[in-house]
Amino acid sequence: MWLVLCSSSDTSGLWVYQGLRQLGVGPMELVLSEWLAFGSRWEHRLDGSATQFRVTLPDGRVLCSSRIRGAINRLLAPAPGIDQQAAISDREYAHAELQAFYLSWLQGLPGVMINRPGAVGLCGPWYHTSEWVCRASRAGLKAPVYRQSAHETERGYASLAPEGATTINVIAFRGEVYGERVGEPVARACARLAQEARTELLGIELYAGQDGEWTFASATPCPGLSVGGMPLLHSLADALTEGATS
Repeated sequence: MWLVLCSSSDTSGLWVYQGLRQLGVGPMELVLSEWLAFGSRWEHRLDGSATQFRVTLPDGRVLCSSRIRGAINRLLAPAPGIDQQAAISDREYAHAELQAFYLSWLQGLPGVMINRPGAVGLCGPWYHTSEWVCRASRAGLKAPVYRQSAHETERGYASLAPEGATTINVIAFRGEVYGERVGEPVARACARLAQEARTELLGIELYAGQDGEWTFASATPCPGLSVGGMPLLHSLADALTEGATS
């Protein structure tokens, strides 16, 4: 089986699930973060370098690691509210433990997993904007000068596109760029940024600078996938089923 892991409010996750099913990828299972957090039963075993798990979802479906061939991971965090079950004094600790648990079982998923978790994000890196600017520049994208004072911490994860600027969104996946058309040099730089960030599926926002050149604005490991349309959907299907046998 193949999995799409997302929340109930993730329209892109629901879109890609329906699209992959229509393309014949199956059995395809939709797994919502809310189902994983509330009303499910877990068995999670660590044996040396191997991770095995078995999850019974609230609707009775059973997910077993031995049967999973691949997954698209769009889980941002354990479902909101689950750590609220702990005493107030223990909530910070409970949140850290849940994050570690999710990191373990997601990292242990077998087969092709698009956007494996890492230390700074369950579905890929959520870097500070200053780090994204540095990585985008190294990848060859034009990037704005970034400045931030100690009183502007909320800017650390905001788009750098100026107010009123023309913006576009593209998606880099396995060396190809989907969505809005951009020139070949920009497309290659976007692909390099995804590789630089070690993120298979990366959304990149660009804005038109005063000179007309596309300039880096932001990046996310959980982009709006529908901007890639059917070409991206076909590429995702090919990636998930590559080497699969019936």
